[in-house]
Amino acid sequence: MTEPWLGGDELGSPAPRRAPLHDKLTWIAFTQLAAWAWFMYGFGAAQALLRDEQGTTRAVSALHGSALALVGLAGAFLAAPLVRRWGRGALLRIATIGMILAILLYTAPGASTVVTIIGAGLVGFFGTFVVVAINAFILDHQGSRGPAALTEANALASLAGLLGPLAIGLGAATVFGWRWGMWIAVIALVIVEIARGRDLASYGTRSLAEREAHRGRFGARVFWSLGVVVCFIGTEFCLTLWGADLLRERCDFGPAAAAASLGAVTGGMLVGRFGGARLAERYPSELMLRVSVVLALASFALAWAFTLWPIVLTGLFLTGVSIGIHWPLGMARVVRASGGRTDQASAAASVAAGIAIASMPFALGATSDLIGFHTAFLIVPALLTAALVMLVARPVPDAVPDVVAIPHG
Repeated sequence: MTEPWLGGDELGSPAPRRAPLHDKLTWIAFTQLAAWAWFMYGFGAAQALLRDEQGTTRAVSALHGSALALVGLAGAFLAAPLVRRWGRGALLRIATIGMILAILLYTAPGASTVVTIIGAGLVGFFGTFVVVAINAFILDHQGSRGPAALTEANALASLAGLLGPLAIGLGAATVFGWRWGMWIAVIALVIVEIARGRDLASYGTRSLAEREAHRGRFGARVFWSLGVVVCFIGTEFCLTLWGADLLRERCDFGPAAAAASLGAVTGGMLVGRFGGARLAERYPSELMLRVSVVLALASFALAWAFTLWPIVLTGLFLTGVSIGIHWPLGMARVVRASGGRTDQASAAASVAAGIAIASMPFALGATSDLIGFHTAFLIVPALLTAALVMLVARPVPDAVPDVVAIPHG
């Protein structure tokens, strides 16, 4: 049964409360996504420690991140075909086992640089399968609760992303060593597969994927929605990768203070996702996205226009709060526009995100060499404005099926 629970194109009034289901399947999915985030956010902290051990240059060390991103992007292209071949549940199990082995390879004591680069690339490859399949599962399983559930899942992932680097740092400062911080993600993934047991069909079967594949090609709304995702992810990574440099230039922060203060953005995103999950239970995601973009533009104006550090940090925090919902609700929007092609849409959104991560921060850095760093940072409001234009020009009504049970056949 299809329930247009948000009134089709009506964007102004709250809907009946649609709290996410917190059943066993959902908690397993949440935990798996959090384990991925634990590794990803801890990766930067681990890299510095691994570089010291291996005695490599920063350029050589950076190859780990390049492998993670590029091989992960390849995984995003392969995800939908592999779901059709094996089914979503089977792919999740393969991806979990692959991630476990890849993390152990990356963290193997005494491993050469070539081995750890291969390990990082394989983590990106299998981790992308996890992200694509978990996002698709949550949206299918939760139905009209999907946007709220996906925002909640990403909020928990953000929390894991804050705890991961702390665990690595604590491990490095004790006899346990930094690797134990990474191995917590391995332990969590093992628990996930034990809890999942033999029930792979509940996460999606091959026959379900084949039926989805026969629904034809994407319409124009999907490509417009993917454009919105590119703008959203480009904004997020410009802020998280270059925000510390903005603080150093505008507020005269030292390197350590600027790096630590960047927590204003990531902390704001965590707050935005937890709060956004509750709001998404009642309000149309189209309305939330439009309002959040306007708030992000106003908040970033504070961070960009002033040099007093309390104002700049406040602006960055409020920008983080505003953009926190962009990825989960943007992903849900792509799936909603796809007409039931959940796995294909989730994979396409991951490809769009990968392209944005690879291109937008680079564009900011390259442009800064020509026109100055402060002026170049105007790429952020430019991306947000482009997203707002596409949101208004090509709306995707919040009309989705109610909670559905994934067929076991």
